[in-house]
Amino acid sequence: MTLIRVDKQTLLSQTIPMPANHRFTINGIKWLWRYTRLRGCAAGWTFFENDASPGTQKVLIDDRLKGRVRLETEAHEFLHAANPTICEEHITQQAAELARILWALGYRRI
Repeated sequence: MTLIRVDKQTLLSQTIPMPANHRFTINGIKWLWRYTRLRGCAAGWTFFENDASPGTQKVLIDDRLKGRVRLETEAHEFLHAANPTICEEHITQQAAELARILWALGYRRI
């Protein structure tokens, strides 16, 4: 077995950046999922189609988030998109529990 030592700088320089835009279908609805810099204190937003913006369903996640906070925010916004009638309190609780479990199982962004 051969071990290869890689220093942190080499590892960071070889990290492939995540594309800013993704497209997903959630419950049969097409969504734009975008990582971008958000203003204010929001970590993420879920926008539903309305009369002012027909055909626009999108999730925005602040691209400065890291680690478990990012995972929890992604879960939170997904739950809003998948379950638009569930109240904020339940969405927040479910996202926190899901992120805690996935984090404990070793899920990380690479």
